Amino acid sequence: MKTLLTSLLLVFIGVAPTLAQKTVRASEIIDRINRNESVSYRDVTVTGDLDLTSLANRKEIREGSWKGESQEFLSVVKAPISFTNCTFTGKFLAYRTDEENERRLLKISNKVYNTDFTEAVTVENCVFEKDAAFKYSTFKQQAIFTGNTFRDGALFKYAQFRSAADFSGSSFGDYADFKYTKFDESSAFGNVTFERYADFKYTKFDEGVNFSQARFASTADFKYTRFPRGTSFDNTRFDGSTDFKYTTLDGRKFAPSSR
Repeated sequence: MKTLLTSLLLVFIGVAPTLAQKTVRASEIIDRINRNESVSYRDVTVTGDLDLTSLANRKEIREGSWKGESQEFLSVVKAPISFTNCTFTGKFLAYRTDEENERRLLKISNKVYNTDFTEAVTVENCVFEKDAAFKYSTFKQQAIFTGNTFRDGALFKYAQFRSAADFSGSSFGDYADFKYTKFDESSAFGNVTFERYADFKYTKFDEGVNFSQARFASTADFKYTRFPRGTSFDNTRFDGSTDFKYTTLDGRKFAPSSR
């Protein structure tokens, strides 16, 4: 019996470090990013808000004014980041704003915090329990967001993808905001599910985008969007309302047929 207990204890000691690694505090990830270390996690739950807007290299890039112009700050992630099969229980923030003075009679300048990424970003088969905000972010290298579940809002408004971007197989459970987003190279939304409002109004695609087998369960807004040659809507389903007013494909008026 003593031998058996000893063996079980040794097994537990060996397994314990593995179990401990299943949960990672967001602050630990921020510390690694501040040291410009590559970040790579698999099969972990990230607790707390992963706020990338207050990194050690944050700089003021625009002064605010009494006229209401925002004061802007920029943080930069300078090493590759990769998350696979992870769950984010808090917010994933590459954008936030300080609106504490919004209700004052005399509106003073707002504070806006943004984050850019100079190296590759890979987030695959992950779950975002709360907001994922990348408004105004610039992705200079490849951005992979495949197979993810966005349960709350996904904010990519005004973001710029300078290299390939891939959201294939992802699911957006709430507002998916890609309004004014710019894709400089190829992009993919194949087999993506948009459960609520999908906003691609004024989105700019410089190269072909793939929406094949995507499903829009609610409103799909592509007003003023210009699609280049090579764009695909093969087997795309539109189960809600659509707006393709002023939308063009290769310079011609465009509106795909509903399925």
